[in-house]
Amino acid sequence: DCLPASDRRYYPLYAKAAELGIPVRIYASMNYATDRPYDLGHPRHLDQVAMDFPELTIIGGLGGWPWVNEMVALVRRHPNLHVDTSAHRAKYLGQLIQDKVLIGISAGLVGQPYETLIQEYLTLPLKDSVKEKWLYRNAARIFGLA
Repeated sequence: DCLPASDRRYYPLYAKAAELGIPVRIYASMNYATDRPYDLGHPRHLDQVAMDFPELTIIGGLGGWPWVNEMVALVRRHPNLHVDTSAHRAKYLGQLIQDKVLIGISAGLVGQPYETLIQEYLTLPLKDSVKEKWLYRNAARIFGLA
């Protein structure tokens, strides 16, 4: 469907996920399909969902590319909005949102082997405590495993 995440037809799903305490992952990136608008997954749509469902834990998939600055701003604005790094390279994200980042690796999409991408995370100029949050603790907290 060509519906943005903020379309009200999704609201019963968001309400049920919030009621059950289940995080939702919503596509938040440029769409490369040529049969729909390129900005269908723009992070602005997450803003409306996060305002209407402040108790819902939302993971913005794919880092909001190419609107990364806007995604970072929204993650800082909404306590229950997070972002994953699928399909993008970690070296472009900062420590500013260290409690909100979940590592996602899409080796095929960025044309690099998993080992290379994992090594990039491990060699980032970040504190070990930040890397641990990105690689495990944030996801464990969000999914109720910690």
